[in-house]
Amino acid sequence: MDVRALSFTGSTRTGRIIQESAAKSNLKVIFLELGGKSPVCIFEDADLEIAAEDTQHSIQVNSGQTCMATTRVYVQESVAEKYIALFKAKFESSSIGDPQKPGTNQGPQADKVQYDNVLKYIEIAKEEGTLALGGSAVEGEGYFIRPTIFTDTPEDARTMKEEIFGPVVHINTFKTEEEVLAKANNTEYGLYASVYTKDLNRAIRFAKGFEAGTVGVNCTSPTQGKDMPFGGFKGSGIGREGLPFYTMNNFLETKTVVVKL
Repeated sequence: MDVRALSFTGSTRTGRIIQESAAKSNLKVIFLELGGKSPVCIFEDADLEIAAEDTQHSIQVNSGQTCMATTRVYVQESVAEKYIALFKAKFESSSIGDPQKPGTNQGPQADKVQYDNVLKYIEIAKEEGTLALGGSAVEGEGYFIRPTIFTDTPEDARTMKEEIFGPVVHINTFKTEEEVLAKANNTEYGLYASVYTKDLNRAIRFAKGFEAGTVGVNCTSPTQGKDMPFGGFKGSGIGREGLPFYTMNNFLETKTVVVKL
């Protein structure tokens, strides 16, 4: 009961349990940095080479075990074939192995529980969409999973809604701005979202329209403004963290003092 504030980083499921427990104790102030299902919208006027490089890195860094990983890619129909070919070439050329060795850019999943969980989701995804790359474990020692791409997955599919936390990405297509913005926001999460386009007006429309705590324009996660607040909308969290002001402000209270003279 002496603890008056608590910060937690982890899954949305655990965050809910913590918030419930806090309400039942002394109404602790809770700050939560939780999961994500980050979308990226790639328009036909984007630099596809850069977009493919960035989005591939986003899902592969830390073996896909980052809350803001770009796991849902939406690419405009007119350039989808070219983008997917670029993305696939970069993704499948991964060097999987000991992350302490030079040249390795994908290590293992954190433990057997996470390894089994990712493989479970991959099997579910095979029933929901089209497997375009990977879809299996790497033979041998360690919890390694091949870079995996699914395409043409229905928006209401389980693996489009739930956080997988592994090197697994879904790539779907779109025609119009209105269509893709609605798809991008159709999730309980809202941690990071990004848009690739040379049209600045469109970029600003998406920056305003995304339901996400951080928006990248012609860049995606893990790119951040290091001196800017970080946190999520909706099921991705409560509050913001960052350099001293944002983080420390979470543990302070505002007091009003009125003195009658």
